[in-house]
Amino acid sequence: MALSVMLSACGGGSTPPPLSPVASGSSSGAAATGSAQGFVVPGVPDPCGLIPADQVANIGHLPDGSKSGAIASMSGGRSCAYNSGHPDMVTISLTAVTKGGFDAFRATIPASTITDVSGLGDEAYRSSQTPGVIDVFKNGFDLNIAVIHADSYASASDDAKALAQAAVGKV
Repeated sequence: MALSVMLSACGGGSTPPPLSPVASGSSSGAAATGSAQGFVVPGVPDPCGLIPADQVANIGHLPDGSKSGAIASMSGGRSCAYNSGHPDMVTISLTAVTKGGFDAFRATIPASTITDVSGLGDEAYRSSQTPGVIDVFKNGFDLNIAVIHADSYASASDDAKALAQAAVGKV
């Protein structure tokens, strides 16, 4: 699935801080029944704490009882997966990034595929190349929301925007 490549690819142009494994429970909420190995990146908030897991499951149209928890991020940031490994899943990632780094990553995507999304953070966009993925720049962070639905790209994109709206105020 091409979406996993974009989950948190925005690196920001500096060497990311090292990841330190720590024990981590899943995020709060009724749907948070899983426990995963977490990762701490100094200065990057836990994306599992931005939205209660039951709210992510509701907005993201995930099945009841979906497990959530921290997963490794390839960008030097932090990521949280909901219903990971299933046909319907959500990943929320936070990466510390400068505005220049955010813009540089955006410039790697063909401009004809990008749509600006107003009302989210300082800037937000999505690309038709990766339905269900939205990137938001706010307060020195790239908030990346990726929603995968096995049956509908359109609903995945709508759900990603709704999740970004729920999370952006906490970044």
